[in-house]
Amino acid sequence: MSKHIRVMLAALLIVTGVLVLLPSGYVGAGGCVVNQSFEQGEGGVPNGWNLTGSAMRVDTGPIYVGNWTALITGNNDTFTQWLYIGNSTLPMPVTYDVWGWIYVSGNVTGVVSFDFWAGLNGTQVSATTELSKNDTNGAYVQVASTLMAPVGATRLRIRLLGTGWSEGAEVRFDEIGAFPPIGGYCFIATAAYGTETAAELDTLRDFRDQVLLKSALGSLFVDTYYAVSPPMADFIAKNDFLRAVVREVFLDPVVDLLQWSQRLWRT
Repeated sequence: MSKHIRVMLAALLIVTGVLVLLPSGYVGAGGCVVNQSFEQGEGGVPNGWNLTGSAMRVDTGPIYVGNWTALITGNNDTFTQWLYIGNSTLPMPVTYDVWGWIYVSGNVTGVVSFDFWAGLNGTQVSATTELSKNDTNGAYVQVASTLMAPVGATRLRIRLLGTGWSEGAEVRFDEIGAFPPIGGYCFIATAAYGTETAAELDTLRDFRDQVLLKSALGSLFVDTYYAVSPPMADFIAKNDFLRAVVREVFLDPVVDLLQWSQRLWRT
């Protein structure tokens, strides 16, 4: 194998490890919440979620990304995830974009709820925001909003549930996401460049959206790195020397390679 090919393969491996940490215009698979499409997990339980009642993960055929969806059929059914968002030291609240896709059948209301918590004892530090839908006429419908994370918030709690149940009704959920602004703690590459608007990030995002998110393996990397990235990005953002190393040693060479080979991977 030639030296040129080895260099390209190594660079692409690095890309796989860092691009998935970038904010995305691809709403369905962006954000920080793990397993947005519920494709990973054992049996009926997706990775990263706690289930109560009869809540389960079911294979309903192709939906948005993959085949699996979260299913609830009664008042006691819930999916819950506690997302680590970092130990915020910012002097002001931080705004998050949040969303979810809901399928509702019958006389019931599907709800995605969000609230922020802080401290080891689990103190709720924000009001609960609920995104809801009634009968969606046989389709998945997206609900979205913005949330304000108070100073000191360390976790975002996401719950999937339903209210006003009647016999035979059901609610399904897919593609749950949360997206921080500039200065958020989720994305290593953004932390390294210090801004979400750096031109290099456009190249990285483009490769991720055009290549990684169009394959099952690439999507799996995306979900995995969204799960583990927050504490690493938080640490990098606070260390100017480390930010420079990540940017100049890892990211800049990858960006140069992608820009040089753009005609190949965009075709």
